[in-house]
Amino acid sequence: MEERSAERYRELAEAFENSCNNLETAEAFRDLAEGEDRHAAEFPPLAGPTPSLAVWGEDDPEIADPSAVHYLMHPWHAYDLALRHEQETLALFSALAEKSPYGEVKAEAARLAVREQGHVERMQARRDGQPLPPDTANHDAYEILRV
Repeated sequence: MEERSAERYRELAEAFENSCNNLETAEAFRDLAEGEDRHAAEFPPLAGPTPSLAVWGEDDPEIADPSAVHYLMHPWHAYDLALRHEQETLALFSALAEKSPYGEVKAEAARLAVREQGHVERMQARRDGQPLPPDTANHDAYEILRV
């Protein structure tokens, strides 16, 4: 999950730099990718083959939702998006810790939930450390001029 998230953030960084010429937000996405790489490195090695299907299916909670990305995003928006994904991941691990019938799964999910809570707190601090974007940050220039 962390590796896929890092890959997606790198893709967004490249798109924001090359297609949108939005260098500040590209740098924020690069920073997010590096953070996800660090999170992935914190995981212990697998004790067996990689499962063919993750418990979250195709809806990986740490993968940026394409509909939430806009070329006029500011770094604050990138970190806010990442915060929402960290919160969704925390909810996933918390639910697994609560509902799994397997003791080992419950214990590992509880450990991961504590870890994710730290990620949520750090991401919120990063977002809140960014300047707030202007109210028009999500509007196309055409829409701004039309008003």
